[in-house]
Amino acid sequence: MKLIHYLALFLIIFSQRLFADGTTQPVRPKADLLQNKLNTMMQNTASWLDNIGNQESNGASSAGYLQLSWLPRTANLADVDAKFKVHFNLPNLNERLALVIDNDNEDELLLDYGTDHTSTNQEGINVAFQYIKQFNNDWQVKNRIGVSRSQFYLRSEMQFNWQVQKMTFRLQPRIDYFLQDGWGPSVIGAASYQLEKSSLSLSASWQKIENESRSRRKIGLFHIKNFGVNQLLVSGVQYNRNNNKLDVSNESYIISTRYRNLLYKSWMYFEVEPFLEFNQLNGYKREVGIALHLISYYGE
Repeated sequence: MKLIHYLALFLIIFSQRLFADGTTQPVRPKADLLQNKLNTMMQNTASWLDNIGNQESNGASSAGYLQLSWLPRTANLADVDAKFKVHFNLPNLNERLALVIDNDNEDELLLDYGTDHTSTNQEGINVAFQYIKQFNNDWQVKNRIGVSRSQFYLRSEMQFNWQVQKMTFRLQPRIDYFLQDGWGPSVIGAASYQLEKSSLSLSASWQKIENESRSRRKIGLFHIKNFGVNQLLVSGVQYNRNNNKLDVSNESYIISTRYRNLLYKSWMYFEVEPFLEFNQLNGYKREVGIALHLISYYGE
């Protein structure tokens, strides 16, 4: 909950700027000061980690984001969520090695431009060392070892990219091993088609966790429209199916439109996404909602 309080500070700062009456004193430097402090803290942490066992850090860096979300919907108007991720690049240990810390669901596969209107339920923090081997622009291997959902896990993931005229394809097979949940093979495929002033994206995923009786499946079709560099409009439909911890099957259909806009300088964005959802657990009754996200990026 402390993270929610920190992120709420961003909202307070910018609400003061938007609703200040007649004052000429800018509030923006307060946000800049907070951003600079966060950058300095993360950079110092990266240098300290990279300096362990060495005389001095050599080009260590950090980057990440903080996201505060409010997800009001027909069934729950008070749903709030906070997510974060930070990458520490440690060149003294290895140019391709990074320490990744976040509070997201590490086993969940995300579709290209997919939407997720569920809160982060896990209480703990994920910590992992990540090693990426880039063979060329079209092929890379990513390996991870760490702790997620309070259990040790290993991951190996390959990514292949190729292009045929206006079509771009991506294939991403992955294998996980969780100490308690067992093996988790998965694969995600995506194809995008470039239109004159926009693009279409079709992606699908399949995943099977050993301690779950059925596989997880997702498919989504999205239309992406850029309005300049700092504005984006994504509209589409998405189908999800999985089983919860009680082995109760659940599937949902989501229709949404997400608008993303640069709110401040080059590092703070605001997203608004109205949506309709038809969920099996609710008897496929129409559920109306809107997702509001405030996202702040930091680092290099």
